[in-house]
Formats: sequence, C-alpha cells, structure tokens
Amino acid sequence: MAKKHSLHLESGLRYDGAGLLFKMIIDLPEDRADDQGASLSIIAENLSSGAKVPFNNAASPPLADFMASYPRWMARFGIRATKGDDEITGTARASDSVEDLLKVSGLLGDMIDQKFSLHAESVLV
Repeated sequence: MAKKHSLHLESGLRYDGAGLLFKMIIDLPEDRADDQGASLSIIAENLSSGAKVPFNNAASPPLADFMASYPRWMARFGIRATKGDDEITGTARASDSVEDLLKVSGLLGDMIDQKFSLHAESVLV
C-alpha cells in the first residue's frame, strides 16, 4: 500500500454560555486503501462534568434539535454521517484532499458556532 497525505485533526469548540464543549476529530490515515475517506467524529460534552451529552430532549432540547439535522447538512460536503445517541460518526469522500478536509472542518465548526455561540445560559436540562 502506497503512503499518502494524511491528516489527524482534533478540535474543541467551547461554549461557556451554553455549557458545552464540542469535540471534533477528523482522521485520514497515511496508510489507507484508495477508496477510503477520512473518518469523522463529533461529540458534545458537559463543561461542568466532562460527560458526553446525549442528543435527546431530556438532556438538551437545543442540542437534540441541532444534531437531528446536522448529519443531513454534512451531506452537502460529501460526508456520509450517522447520528448515534451521543456521537455523530461519518466518512468523507475518498477523493477529498487534505485541503478539502481542512476547509470542511472549518465549515462544520462554523455551523456549530452559529447555533451555540449566542447562548448566554446553559442549554442543558
């Protein structure tokens, strides 16, 4: 297997007002098959406890609402994503370059920022 460009990006998007820390990981291994795209993972943590916050109304109605549609929005950028109970996982197109993935990571973060940066009070129940 030939070596290829790689990327491992971990970011933490902190929203003190909302009480959340979003963690995003994008991983594109150097040793990979030609048809393998980067993997993606996004979780939300409670800033007070560090625990993962479930994507449901019992934990946070605004987070549940956002995460219900976020995977569909990610498809615009060629990411096939699935929402689990407390994590979004996905795969980017195999043809996406490192530069493409860096651009997409900014767009994904911007979408989270637009939703949660203006909260002055915790969105947690």
